[in-house]
Amino acid sequence: MCGIVGQIGSKPTELAPALDAIHHRGPDDRGTWRGRAGEQTVDLGFVRLAILDLSPAGHQPMPSADGSVWLTFNGEIYNYRELRDELRAAGHTFKSESDSETILYAYQQYGEAFVQRLRGMFALALWDAKREKLVLARDRLGIKPLLYSQHGGRLAWASEAKGLLKLGVPRTLNRDALHDYLRYLYVPPPKSIFAEIHRLEPGHMLVWERGQLRNERYWSITRAPEERDEATVIAQLRQLLEETVRQHLASDVPLGAFLSGGLDSSTLVALMARHTPGKVKTFCMTFGDGEELYDERQYARAVAQHFGTEHTEIPVKPNLVELLPQMVRHFDEPFGNPTALLVYLLSQETRKHVTVALAGDGGDEVFLGYPRYQGAWLASRYRVAPRMLRHALGDLSSLIHDSTRGNHSLRRAREFLSTGELPLEEMYENWIGYFTEAEIRTLLRQATAQTHSQLAPLFAEATGTEFVDRAAQVDLRSFLPGNLLRYTDAMSMAHSLEVRVPFCDHRLVEFLAALPASQKMPRLEMKALLKKAMAKELPPMVRERKKLGFNPPMGIWLNRELAPLVDEHLSPARLEREGFFDPGLVSEMMAAHRKGTRDFSLHIWSLLVFQTWLGLYQGA
Repeated sequence: MCGIVGQIGSKPTELAPALDAIHHRGPDDRGTWRGRAGEQTVDLGFVRLAILDLSPAGHQPMPSADGSVWLTFNGEIYNYRELRDELRAAGHTFKSESDSETILYAYQQYGEAFVQRLRGMFALALWDAKREKLVLARDRLGIKPLLYSQHGGRLAWASEAKGLLKLGVPRTLNRDALHDYLRYLYVPPPKSIFAEIHRLEPGHMLVWERGQLRNERYWSITRAPEERDEATVIAQLRQLLEETVRQHLASDVPLGAFLSGGLDSSTLVALMARHTPGKVKTFCMTFGDGEELYDERQYARAVAQHFGTEHTEIPVKPNLVELLPQMVRHFDEPFGNPTALLVYLLSQETRKHVTVALAGDGGDEVFLGYPRYQGAWLASRYRVAPRMLRHALGDLSSLIHDSTRGNHSLRRAREFLSTGELPLEEMYENWIGYFTEAEIRTLLRQATAQTHSQLAPLFAEATGTEFVDRAAQVDLRSFLPGNLLRYTDAMSMAHSLEVRVPFCDHRLVEFLAALPASQKMPRLEMKALLKKAMAKELPPMVRERKKLGFNPPMGIWLNRELAPLVDEHLSPARLEREGFFDPGLVSEMMAAHRKGTRDFSLHIWSLLVFQTWLGLYQGA
């Protein structure tokens, strides 16, 4: 796991400040290389977190044997041993035991199709001197980040926006991205919060060749779901899970796993225990002082005892006032999912014991583990009810109030009824959104050029006759990479911890995407296939427990530890002075939240995060 920066243009900038800015991604080594392409200068920069082949042979930028191709690479290629054998048979000679060298010769052997051979997580920059071609590529699911900018006659790229800012890219605010942030609590690619910085989308390749730039999508899920024999599916799924987890265990440094005691993390630990010599190291967060509703320690302990792991519990008592700006600096832009705080703290403590940790990200998307998938199935049937009835129930939904203590059932009921007359795609976007479009229009002091939703074009491309199937495909291209994988990467790499996510293996994703919701969620049972595949190994309490989710008690924190900070950053006077948000609407939300009549936790938190970012990055 590492960090990369680079540039190509006639007026290069020194790379050292950019490498300093992303040093946390790779504290073990760094390197630079400079080449030429006519009048253009090509610079590659790299910081290394050594995981495979800890020797100097793994140093980057890495050249091919003939010196014509140079590589910088962030990630892990899990099938590198198989690829190495294939490439050796084709005549290539290897000097290291790293997976990075495999990428070099795969490119020389297969050209741009090399990326189709890679099974893993990656963001890479590859310079082909003979063809004067630069290839930037990001893995299929978007596990690893890659940003770029065309500014001042130069193309620059980096693992994090702070690297580009250190290369002189302007910090100009993208107001359309601010709209998206309020809607989704993150800025979806290809946008970033900075007008001059773009995020390469998952499954895409950006190619610069003799001055011409093209952006191509190289991977997609296009096959319509089709039901198959269940016994065969379970057997194949079990085999694929075993293979995927086994590949994710390749490491020359200590390795462990995040363990909540939920189905996803318990599955990973069960399979790790089968393929790991000695005890698996597991890590779990715990809460207290009125926050026990969010605590999963009893389940994690039971799983750890069942599989005999070396278990570490991490009590959460964060200094939130100090933690907030640290979190924002590692994102470089507003990011409103407060689970990021927990991953930051979990990664900080886990890194004291291991360098690599496996996590269950992606399990809910591929196995249908979110309650909203049940809601989506019900909503598609609810549409046959008389319109007058749906309209009446929609009016009654305003009488349903949720509390600040996490009563998600009430919130879901209100959302279901209030969107009962909308088209299914629009309904779903309201479910996964936070501020509504009407609220955003009232909240923002300056209108944006926003004209369409993030999800509409994704729904247009999704396949399947059932709405649930299409919704899950949309989540794989939006919520998963833009939200979950985004905070996992940023918060773990803040502490030089590599987190691997086996459920995001593209072969596993393709296998499950080819099955319909009726088979993955029969009788509305979430994650039914995973439960059946792991039935003989997981304790009953894991298979039968209700989903809790990895969430902090933000409603409590906002009314307690964070209250002074909220009053300071969201005061009417400050909001009026800065001119982004309407002070009246913000004050109304804060009052309702503090009275407990409506849970505006994520709305208030997202505004607090933006205000913190504004002070750190825009000098407000």
